[in-house]
Amino acid sequence: MNRPDGEAVKLLVDSLRIYSPTKGEEELAGFLADSMKRLGYSRVRLDGAGNVVGEVGKGKPRLLLCGHMDTVPGKLPVRRTREAVYGRGAADAKSPLCALLLAGARAADAGVRITFAGATEEEGDGAGVEQLANEAAPYDYAVFGEPSGADRITIGYRGRMSLRVVVRTPGGHAGSPWAHRSAFDEFTSILSRLREYEAGHLVQDDHFRSVSISPTLVRAGSYQNVVPGLCEATFDVRLPPGLSSAQVLGEIRPMVEARWGEVRAELNPGPPTEAYEADVGSRLVRAFQRAILLRLGKKPSLVRKTGTGDMNTFASRKGVSCLTYGPGLSGTSHTEEEAVRIRDYLDGIEVAREAIGQLVTMSVG
Repeated sequence: MNRPDGEAVKLLVDSLRIYSPTKGEEELAGFLADSMKRLGYSRVRLDGAGNVVGEVGKGKPRLLLCGHMDTVPGKLPVRRTREAVYGRGAADAKSPLCALLLAGARAADAGVRITFAGATEEEGDGAGVEQLANEAAPYDYAVFGEPSGADRITIGYRGRMSLRVVVRTPGGHAGSPWAHRSAFDEFTSILSRLREYEAGHLVQDDHFRSVSISPTLVRAGSYQNVVPGLCEATFDVRLPPGLSSAQVLGEIRPMVEARWGEVRAELNPGPPTEAYEADVGSRLVRAFQRAILLRLGKKPSLVRKTGTGDMNTFASRKGVSCLTYGPGLSGTSHTEEEAVRIRDYLDGIEVAREAIGQLVTMSVG
C-alpha cells in the first residue's frame, strides 16, 4: 500500500479508536481539527453545535462536504485485516466522513471553494446539521457522507415525523372489563385506523414511495388487575417525496384525536423532516456518475433509501442540490460487525475527488 493510501487508512483507524457516541463527539472533533490543519484546511474551528468546520480551495462553485462524527452507543474493538477495517462507525459513518475530508484536501486545486464539516448528533436530534442549515453561508452543492459503497450514489431519503399519542380513560376493575373503557383498547382502535391509512398510501413493491407508520414505544397499565386508564405511545412515521408532513399530519389527526364520553385521545407531533429526492439530471449527480465511470470503470447505481438523513434537513432548508455518498458496508451499520472494505474506502476517496473536478468542468462548460 503506497503512502497516501496508508495515511488514509491510518486516519480512519485512528478515528475509529476514538469512541464518539451522540453528544460525545468532542475528542473526535479535536482529532479531526488537527488532521484538517495538517492536510491544508484553513479557518478550522468548532461552531456552536460542536461541529468541526474548515475550508480549502478557491473559486466557484461553493461546495459543502459533510459527514457525521457520532455513532450509536456501544464500544467495539477496532481491528484491521488485509481486506477490511472493523469497529464502531466503520460503516456508519466514519469511513464516509474520512473519505470526504481527504477528498476535499486532495481537490484543493480543482477550482472549488470547499467547506468540510464533521457534524454532531446525526444519530440523535440532528443539532449539527441544524446549525449548518441555519448559517447564512451560501452553497451551490452539498454532499453528505453515509455508507452505500463507492459505486453507488444515494439520491433520496424519505422524510420522518415522530408522533406521541396519549389516550386516557377512567379505567376500572379487571374483573368487570365490560363496565370500564380501557385506554389500551382505545389505542388499538387508533392503531387499526392508522394501519388503514398506511395501506391507502402503499405503492406496491416500492417502499421508498410508500408511507410507513411504526409504533416504537407503547406503555399502558399500572397494575395486573386494573383496566388501564392511560396508554402512551410513540409512532415513527416515514414520508415519501411529494407528501409533506403537514398534509399527513392533517389527515392523521382526526383519526387519533377524540373526545367521546370518558375517552380522551391527544396527538403531539415532533419536529418533522421532509423527504428529499435529487434531480437525476443535476450537475452534482452527473459529476459523481462520471467520476465512478472514470475511476472505477463501473456503471454507477442511483439509490433511494427508506430512512432519513442529514441531507433532508439541509436540502429543504437551503434549497441546495444535494446527494449522499460514501464507502462502507451499510448492512453492518449499528451492528457488532460494522465494517468497511479498504478498497471501497480508498475508491470512495478518489471518486469524490474526481467528482469535485468534474463539477468544476461542468460549471465552466
